Amino acid sequence: MVSTLHRPTRVSAALLVCLIGLAPLGCALLPGSSKSETSLDEYRKYMAERAAAEIQENEEESPLSFEETLAAAQRSHRSGETEQAMRLYFEAFRLDPADSRPHEGIAYLQLARQPEQAEEVFRQVIESNPTSTMAHVGSALAKLAQGETEAAASHLETALELDPSSPDAHSAYAIVLGEMRLYEDAQEHARLAAELAPQNSAILNNYGIANLRAGDPVLAEQAFRDAIALEPRDPAYRNNLGIALGRQRRYADAMSAFRSAGSEQAAENNLGYVYYMNGQLDDAVAHYELALQAPGDDKLKILRNLNAALDAKQTAASASQD
Repeated sequence: MVSTLHRPTRVSAALLVCLIGLAPLGCALLPGSSKSETSLDEYRKYMAERAAAEIQENEEESPLSFEETLAAAQRSHRSGETEQAMRLYFEAFRLDPADSRPHEGIAYLQLARQPEQAEEVFRQVIESNPTSTMAHVGSALAKLAQGETEAAASHLETALELDPSSPDAHSAYAIVLGEMRLYEDAQEHARLAAELAPQNSAILNNYGIANLRAGDPVLAEQAFRDAIALEPRDPAYRNNLGIALGRQRRYADAMSAFRSAGSEQAAENNLGYVYYMNGQLDDAVAHYELALQAPGDDKLKILRNLNAALDAKQTAASASQD
């Protein structure tokens, strides 16, 4: 993972991006209960109560079938409509309590904000359905969010044994392998994921990140462009494209990508970050100073970046005198 000192001000310069667009969720898995207190029976009771509450609140039962309701929930999830997705997942659960997919969807919604509780849901899904590939993928992402890299890798190895053609499992494994600094292996799994799901922008973005980490910014550029073609408004993809262009020393193109993603302050800071990664410390300092002069709320973070670049310059100067 890139240094926290030089992380761009806007989301994600060669950083981890989850497989599914996970929005923060306010509700806990079981309000007031800890992981150790949560039994499978309690969880099922909770799910049933929530499903009943959703029906009572909406007065009329859905005219849609289970599969139609689940598909609608997944569409809302992908588009970031968290509350709607949650309501539909609970409605799908009411229609078929035995199917694990609504449980998985709810857990993925929990993942961004409450990884420990999401992990518990995935554990319970696996307990009732050990062959659920996506539950193992979700467990891996929950473990990764808690810094348990080896446990995450183990879940993903299981997921790939269950379904060697799962793009989500390959893409998540690429993320974990990247954290383990096995960059070439990560790149290969990310490539397989992109080939299996060429219309999934998040998976293409992860492929770009794997290429960057493996030292191939040209391949990374193409992956980010493919992701942007599918999701033109996502600023993370445009920032990542700027990193790939900057690593090729195409600084004007990188700046255009950064400006298309956010503010002038963020763009100047991000360009400074690229120069820093390329070892051009004078240019990094210059652009961090421009970022400090630009309007915006990230001045403290930029000041830290600037100080780190100045420290690196001093260290390099001292080393050259020895």
